[in-house]
This record gives sequence, structure tokens and C-alpha cells, in this order.
Amino acid sequence: MTNAKRERTIDMTQGKFLRLVLRFSIPLLIGSIFQQIYSVVDTVVAGYVLGDGAIAAIGSTGSLYGLIIQLSGGLAGGFVLVITRCFGAKEPGRLRRAIASTFALSGGITLIMTIISLLFLRQFMVLMDTPESILKEAYSYMLVICAGLLATVGHNIFSGIMRAFGNSFTPLCILIFSSLLNIGLDLLFVAVFHMSVAGVAHFHRAAGAFVLPV
Repeated sequence: MTNAKRERTIDMTQGKFLRLVLRFSIPLLIGSIFQQIYSVVDTVVAGYVLGDGAIAAIGSTGSLYGLIIQLSGGLAGGFVLVITRCFGAKEPGRLRRAIASTFALSGGITLIMTIISLLFLRQFMVLMDTPESILKEAYSYMLVICAGLLATVGHNIFSGIMRAFGNSFTPLCILIFSSLLNIGLDLLFVAVFHMSVAGVAHFHRAAGAFVLPV
């Protein structure tokens, strides 16, 4: 492990409590702001460039999109909790097994969730009383989001593991970069190349997937 990585990894069981909590939680607070930028930028760009119908289409997916995000976040949070305990207990053997199990199980569960969501997405949206006039665009938007579910869960897993090691700064940097990338791609491909609502979703997802290997 390099010196830079050692400095970013914090043992939350050692040192002054208040200083540790502030150092860890401030990046989380800033990150929560940038998380909102994703959806806001999509809505603003789509509204100005594609019109009111695009805003309505994206807005109508809010509940379903929120459900997917909460499921992926809860999945990652549950797995990472085990990793956090192993790291805090200083058990490297169990830590390695926990990380390996996290990737294997989260990958399998995400694959099942992706297949179900893609197969029954239209039925879900009809049950949610999505207006017929915007159903096509809303479906196109959510289809891309659901297809990229692995990227969403992967991002949450990678970020969660780093936070389990007491490193909340690197996930913040990743989130800021992906948010800025999402803004740039939205403006380029929607405002310049005039792609549809599905284009907004494509680059929303691409911005998150691009930073996964970090």
C-alpha cells in the first residue's frame, strides 16, 4: 500500500473521536449534494433542449428510479457493513473473504434485478399510471437506467469499500468527477447533437460507469 493510500485510510477506532467523525463525514455531506446534481442536470438540460414532454417523461420515472437507487444502495450498504466490521477487527483473512463474497453475491443479485427490470419495465410503468403521451420516452429513459444497473451497484460497492477503510475523500473525488462528466456529456450530446431522452440516460449512466475502476 502506498503512502498516499495509507494517509487516506483511517482507523476509526484510534484517535480523537470528534476529529475522526468530522474528517469522515464532511466529504459525505458534500457528496450528497453532488448526488443530486445528476438528476437535476438531466432534467434541466432535457427541459431546455427537448421541451416540456422530456421533463414530464423524466419526472414520471422518479418513483421507479428512486426504488432502483435505494435497492442498489441498500444492497451495497449491507455487504459493506460486514467488510467494515472485519477491517475494524483487524482480521485480514475474513476481510479478503468478505470482499470476495461481496463482489460475487452483489454481481449475481444485480444480474437478476437487471433481467427482471428489463423484462417487466413496461408493465411496471403502466401499473404506475404513466400517461400514454410520455410512456415511450419515459420507457426509453428507464430502459437505459435499468440496463446500467450493474454500473450503479458497482459504483456503490467500490465507494462503500473505500469508506469501510475510513476513506471518504476518494469516493467524493470520484463522485465530483462523474457529476462534471455527466454535465459535459449531457450538454454535448443533447444540446449539440440533439439526442433524445434516452441519450440523457445513456450519458447519465456512462458518467457513473466511467469512474468504476478508480
